[in-house]
Amino acid sequence: MPVKALAAAALLALAGAKATAPAPTAPTQARNDCPASSADADGGYQFVVLCPVRAPSPDGRYAVVQSEPDPATPGSEEHNPVRLANAAGQPFDDIPAISDGMPFKLYWSPRSDWFFVNHYQGSSHERLRLFQVVNGAAVERSALFAEAARLMIARYPCLGQGALIFAAGAGWDRAGRKVAFYSYARPDACWVEGAKRQTLGWATLAMIGDAESGRIDLASVREVADGQGFPTDGPFAEFAPR
Repeated sequence: MPVKALAAAALLALAGAKATAPAPTAPTQARNDCPASSADADGGYQFVVLCPVRAPSPDGRYAVVQSEPDPATPGSEEHNPVRLANAAGQPFDDIPAISDGMPFKLYWSPRSDWFFVNHYQGSSHERLRLFQVVNGAAVERSALFAEAARLMIARYPCLGQGALIFAAGAGWDRAGRKVAFYSYARPDACWVEGAKRQTLGWATLAMIGDAESGRIDLASVREVADGQGFPTDGPFAEFAPR
């Protein structure tokens, strides 16, 4: 399976073929096919709509939580909100960017004040979203994703013609400041229609970047062929494998 589809395939298996939850028979009914609420072997927490999940930060100060649907909240049976909570489990900030009903996987930084999610976008594509906990709020930081998109377009100019670029994280470094991830596009992103269909070509790129500044270590950037796993050698050795 191509590298860019590794995590998305797992999400699809949990979320259903159309990445949508089955209609509950009652507003308060949770799914009966929910993933385990504990962390996976790679340290990530899987979130699927209607499934209660609690993903605590490494130091226990915070947790990202998704509760069962609340009958008193209209629409919660379809898109129950994801929230940032304190150690006592009391939510104090909504995270609307990931409360859209689409599945995602969350990874806390060892520092406990950052986390990233691989947010499923449909059709085996994901969006890397980074959040910093600032004064009790989960603030999304987009510098790293934006820099990855610029790098992809600089290397493969055909992607600059309106192609959607995606990314998914593999893990944090031990200091909790850098993220290893890969960036890619739709398979047909560079196709040209004509008498003969032709692809101009692009490749999945693995890379390492600083969460706060968005700066990418250019020495880490490498192409990853379809069917090849995420790199675990060289600068990628200290990052958790996918």
